[in-house]
Amino acid sequence: MSDVSSLREWLFKGLTVEAALNDLESDGIAVRASTDPHALQRVMPLEDFSADLRASAMKALPAYLAFHVFENSAREVVSERLAEKLGPEWWDQAASIKLKGKVEGRQKSEGRDRWHMRRGATEIYYTDFGDLASLIQNNWEHFEDLFPDINWVVSRFDELEKSRNIVAHNNLLEAHEVGRITLYLRDWVRQVG
Repeated sequence: MSDVSSLREWLFKGLTVEAALNDLESDGIAVRASTDPHALQRVMPLEDFSADLRASAMKALPAYLAFHVFENSAREVVSERLAEKLGPEWWDQAASIKLKGKVEGRQKSEGRDRWHMRRGATEIYYTDFGDLASLIQNNWEHFEDLFPDINWVVSRFDELEKSRNIVAHNNLLEAHEVGRITLYLRDWVRQVG
């Protein structure tokens, strides 16, 4: 095989691998180091922003991803558990009057902004992070076999909400805060399965 053929084959394999890695990342599977300066570019074109902003976004990404999966996992657990125990119309029975009012207000506001996508198909997607803990606490009899005790749930949500609000307002967390989130995520997965 000639040097040109070998080089062509090597380049082709490299491009094929790069395409496969890009496909995995677009499916949400992290395969490159979080410090890869081009990783964020492959997800969202940000070349018009400074290198410092892009680097900051890469540092923020793990905490944002962790909260995305935790909050939506909590929504799934609450919805599935209450639907299992109370039926498909669980929201009418399980949500407080105050929470129902907040959610109805958000849905009504969203109805006026028809140009924008909806948050979700059901009421649970219009709740705040802390509302999820309240739904568990107010319906504890349906969750007590799932969690060690109510204080375990409330304390985790209270502590995580502080960090979540920092992340939600596009600020960076310190490494020890990200470590705590990671620990709580592992605890959650072990607890709820």
